[in-house]
Amino acid sequence: MWLYGRKIIDTLFKRRAKRPPICAQFEPRSEADSDRSDIGMFEVGLSIERYGNHEQGTGNAAQEAESNRLISIAKENGCFISREKWDIFGDRKRLPSGESIVYLDEKGQKVTKVRNPFAKSAIKQMRAYDAIYEHLVHNVLFPNTKYHFEGIGEDVDGVRIILSQPYISKKFLTPSQQEIDRYLVEGLGLKPENRYFYGNEYLAITDVSAESDNVLTDGEQLYFIDPIIKMKKPAVQVLEHYYKHLT
Repeated sequence: MWLYGRKIIDTLFKRRAKRPPICAQFEPRSEADSDRSDIGMFEVGLSIERYGNHEQGTGNAAQEAESNRLISIAKENGCFISREKWDIFGDRKRLPSGESIVYLDEKGQKVTKVRNPFAKSAIKQMRAYDAIYEHLVHNVLFPNTKYHFEGIGEDVDGVRIILSQPYISKKFLTPSQQEIDRYLVEGLGLKPENRYFYGNEYLAITDVSAESDNVLTDGEQLYFIDPIIKMKKPAVQVLEHYYKHLT
């Protein structure tokens, strides 16, 4: 019954597709700087050369080394959250997503994701050293679903990056693919690369189909909840590129 009702709502919504396009809004520079300060402890002593070395930054050995580094620094700086304490984030969803265990707080306003940063590294072609920066790239591009860094955790297979995000109501509508395309192309300046990716020389975005529930709208804004972001350059270079365009 719910799916049937959802299809009716979506059909009615798509009839309004000719209204003015929903514009992209970037995170203000001051907020971006604040986000960056939250993970500053993990940058101490590291150079752009290390982040830029792709060959040494990929593979299981690099992921294990970076996992150990992040956990060690978190424990030294009081931002390590052990697995036994994860239930403080609220009710756990029955099934985890492809890369996260998800909790919803008791007020239904905040989602906390205990994320395995390397779960989809094959799709992202991800450097191990990009893990701590990934959510910052999301925040610059999609500030109305921005992540807040909560801390670092650990599971049986390594590090977990713990992030919180505003809960976007499932009562919101699913936008048309035309609206999603327009936002990514005209709003973010990306180009369709194939059937699934939109990108530029710095990054590419996927998992944003209108057939999923990963993009929602309230009629005024699009909310990209958890898109997959593939970085074509080291994350610190991607961030610096976008920071230059923030006010």
